[in-house]
Amino acid sequence: MAIMHRHVVSVAAVVLAAGPSLAACAGDDGHTTEVNCALEDRDDEFLAGMQKTGAGGMTFTLVSATPSPPARDDNTWEIDIATPAGPFDGTVTVVPFMPDHRHGTPIEVVVTPVAGTLGRYRATPINLWMPSLWEITVRATPTAGGADAAIFRFCIPG
Repeated sequence: MAIMHRHVVSVAAVVLAAGPSLAACAGDDGHTTEVNCALEDRDDEFLAGMQKTGAGGMTFTLVSATPSPPARDDNTWEIDIATPAGPFDGTVTVVPFMPDHRHGTPIEVVVTPVAGTLGRYRATPINLWMPSLWEITVRATPTAGGADAAIFRFCIPG
């Protein structure tokens, strides 16, 4: 019986140490239902054509988002990427992550070049399955040279 007691205390200690982010993931339906994005100050204001510049000097432009603004569940983005020398050519990855909950999404984002527009990429599905703050990292790795990245932050209400 003493072993059982230690096990229960150990699990409780892990839950308490994780804080509110773990508790927010543990609702009856597995989703947080009370998120007021008006109170979130770490997110970006969505505007079609919004740009971010990576540390390496690449420019990442969120050309379009469907739905617009980004919303819960599956999203599709078109992103233009440019190097200081011109349009980007290489490999692009998109990774959604919830910093407060410390997890991503179970669905891998597929990124494909858009035919006829050098440097434009379509990313889908960007599965923002829970309400809260999401960080969507767009990483560009050119065929020659170093990688660069930008992070778009959106609060998904719920």
